[in-house]
Amino acid sequence: MYLYTITRKGVSMVEMIIDSTIIILYFLGMIGVGYWGYRRSETLEDYFVAGRNIPLWMYVPVMSAIILGGASTVGGGGLGYEYGVSGAWLVIWLGAGIAVIGVLISTDLVNLGAYTLGDVLERRFDEYSGTVGALIAGVYALTIAITQIIAIGTALNALFDVGLTLMIVTAGVIVVVYTALGGMLSVTITDFVQWFIMTVGVFLLALPLGLIEVGGVSGLSAELDPSFFSPTGIGVSTIISYFLLYFLGIMIGQDIWQRVFTADSPRTARLGNIATGVYAVVYGVATAVLGMIALVLFPTLENPDMALPLMVLEIIPVGLSGLILAGFISAMMSTADSALLASSTLFTNDVYKRFVNPDASDKRYTRISRLLIFVLGIGATATAVWIGDVVAALTLAYNLLVGAIFIPILGAFFWNRATWQGALSSIIISNTAVVLGMGYYGFQSDLPIIIGLVTSLAIFVSVSLLTDPPSSDKVDQWLTSTEDTPQLD
Repeated sequence: MYLYTITRKGVSMVEMIIDSTIIILYFLGMIGVGYWGYRRSETLEDYFVAGRNIPLWMYVPVMSAIILGGASTVGGGGLGYEYGVSGAWLVIWLGAGIAVIGVLISTDLVNLGAYTLGDVLERRFDEYSGTVGALIAGVYALTIAITQIIAIGTALNALFDVGLTLMIVTAGVIVVVYTALGGMLSVTITDFVQWFIMTVGVFLLALPLGLIEVGGVSGLSAELDPSFFSPTGIGVSTIISYFLLYFLGIMIGQDIWQRVFTADSPRTARLGNIATGVYAVVYGVATAVLGMIALVLFPTLENPDMALPLMVLEIIPVGLSGLILAGFISAMMSTADSALLASSTLFTNDVYKRFVNPDASDKRYTRISRLLIFVLGIGATATAVWIGDVVAALTLAYNLLVGAIFIPILGAFFWNRATWQGALSSIIISNTAVVLGMGYYGFQSDLPIIIGLVTSLAIFVSVSLLTDPPSSDKVDQWLTSTEDTPQLD
């Protein structure tokens, strides 16, 4: 990692303290919410899925907060700085994936009454498919948490001008503490607050004040090359790559599904996901435009990801700049806490509960999940300090998630002839194909994920057709059963 710091021209020590104090008070508030959640989480459903009673007016903000993390906010601004409005494609595909979940499978997900992606695979196929799928999804979720902790630490380093390592550790500790204490109840409240702050920060403060600074849209157009306003300026191949990674990946992420499980009704999940998708598209365009504004103001930045924090610190009045930076940090924290809880839920529900102690009480499972959050959080923070290539790690996680389990999950919902043998063999063989593909073609190539998808489809279909079909009762009942898990024939 490189160490980036920002010098704030003409800003007194008192003014810097004001902005810093806003961030510190915000962090203390997050820990306070974690303690509130700890006192309110009485059941396993409270801890894992917030009691399954989140209404539409809250569901849309908290789902939005999950997907609009560091990659969407700071990273999206960096892409806007480099490529213009076409830098929004990453977030556009995330939003489109969320909307498709709402249209295709959100009703079924809510009716299942499940906790994890592994639950869904087990009920439709078998426990081994569920476990292997859960392990892949768990590694993916943990990798997302690691990248967000690094992003938060980098933003804090920009504000406080303290060592990056210390800021990463601070970020990790805060996220781990409030997530472990209150589980999904705490994450829901903090995500709602974080969504509000980042929405105000981006749409009501940073965007209008930034446009004023550069003379409005006309001033921006006059300063930048026309290619910055082209929807394909980033390159068609990159747009396709983002589709394969982010559109398909977001559709099967445990952090996303776990939020769907919190909806108080299928209608809330369906409408909420569609509305979240629309919001994400608008948000993606806004952050790309903010990156373009930063390019006009600071045309020689070495690190494009620092475009938004630098612009905020330099042109936004003291106090308000602290609020906007809190919004950026909020976006990262909302993704980090959901990803960390998702990984803990997967390992608790699909490994510990399934194979180690299947008859324990809800209190026992809650304690195990809290312990896992602390253990995984410490590991994630340590990895965030020492990791060398975040992009490579994130690409690895997305490649495995999409290449290995996207087809079996799609088949679970839409192909009655699919069998557990087809699902399990598809997950294992395509996972191997993705790893070998990345070893041969490298992390930057799209071929490993394409190879994984093609392999997964071929194995899933052929093995399913060559094995005995599942009983009609199992296929008909699995989407409505919330108590009994189908067993192997």
